[in-house]
Amino acid sequence: MSDKFHNFVGMTTDVSVLLRELCIVAFFCLLFFAPVTFKGLLTRIGISKVETPMGDIDISGAGGTVATLNRGLSDTITGLQQIQSTSTDSPTSHKLQAITQYLTNLQQEAATTDETMKSNLVTQQATLEKTSPQSAKTSGWLLVGHVAEDKSQWFGDNTRNVSATLSPKLTTGEKFSVTSTAYLRTDAPSGTHLGSKVIGVVPATGEVEVIADPSYSPAIAGGYFLWAKVQLI
Repeated sequence: MSDKFHNFVGMTTDVSVLLRELCIVAFFCLLFFAPVTFKGLLTRIGISKVETPMGDIDISGAGGTVATLNRGLSDTITGLQQIQSTSTDSPTSHKLQAITQYLTNLQQEAATTDETMKSNLVTQQATLEKTSPQSAKTSGWLLVGHVAEDKSQWFGDNTRNVSATLSPKLTTGEKFSVTSTAYLRTDAPSGTHLGSKVIGVVPATGEVEVIADPSYSPAIAGGYFLWAKVQLI
């Protein structure tokens, strides 16, 4: 019971950190309904444009932060559900259910905002590629998916950007298609890619080639997030 309590305390600490970021999500959501007003505000807090091989992409930093929050919420929800499934204390289980549902609602809003931003970036990227063909060779770190502790199999059913038939044991030179639109990020120390800047996006069904050894970052729910440095084909 002591271990479960410590796990619960640790998990709620992670949740509190995520909740501090909710105000950022509010800004991002409002950005789409009052873009003129919030563009200046976002710039003042350090979110503006990112220089990429395809030109300046507006609010890609914002998009990266929303994606990070979305992934963090999803990961935390999974972790809470794991604790809830093993809890024998009814009051604690009930409280966990309420927290989980609240975070699930927030995660759905973050996911919707994230998809909107990705869609906008895909459109901008496609337009820029017509005038700058070299941008088609953009490379960056792609979040491939969530893998188990042994790093040889996928974790869960819907926590990846590739087909379930693709082996998590990626190798340099391997080529594959993404199943959903995904960001490409700048280089960063291993395990910290979610905090790096967005420099491009791979559209759904887009093909990429692995150009460096995979990297991993720990997941709250267990296992790791698998990252691969890829180049658009």
